[in-house]
Amino acid sequence: MVRGRKNPLFMGLAARLKTARKTAALNRQSVTQRAKLSDVSAVLGIEQGQRIPRLDTVERVAYALGLSPAFLAYGIEADASQPTDGLRCEGVASRLRQTRTDRGLTMRGLARASGLTDTAVRSTETGASVPSIATVEAFAIALAVSPGWLGYGLGPMELPGRRRVAASPAPSPG
Repeated sequence: MVRGRKNPLFMGLAARLKTARKTAALNRQSVTQRAKLSDVSAVLGIEQGQRIPRLDTVERVAYALGLSPAFLAYGIEADASQPTDGLRCEGVASRLRQTRTDRGLTMRGLARASGLTDTAVRSTETGASVPSIATVEAFAIALAVSPGWLGYGLGPMELPGRRRVAASPAPSPG
């Protein structure tokens, strides 16, 4: 944890994956095969915290384990443990672009607010690359939305339990 900041939500991915895999009584190779991943070390790398996966990898692994990708990636409860006619993460480009413009931000403004590069914003918004779950969480924090919603279109747009800035101080009793 960085002093004064919470750990990112994706930091719990390794533990959530390992727990889910063991609960399903599957070994890493079985999960890799069910998820149709070409890299046989992907699940091991994620479980050991050695790699931060892309949205699509987490989504495939989540479905292989019967989980919601928003839960596996960020620990956010969302009802979606079954795949749709494509990957839910394919909508990240349009959700990011729409939310950024609704917030009145330029690509450069979002890049600065999220601590990422202009290229990261542009390549995500155009669909040129699939972002990592860390990149999506950085965008989500900058836009004040749920990373589960931004990455996968699951759950509420606003992260439940986030602190909200009060419009006015609460009245004092008495």
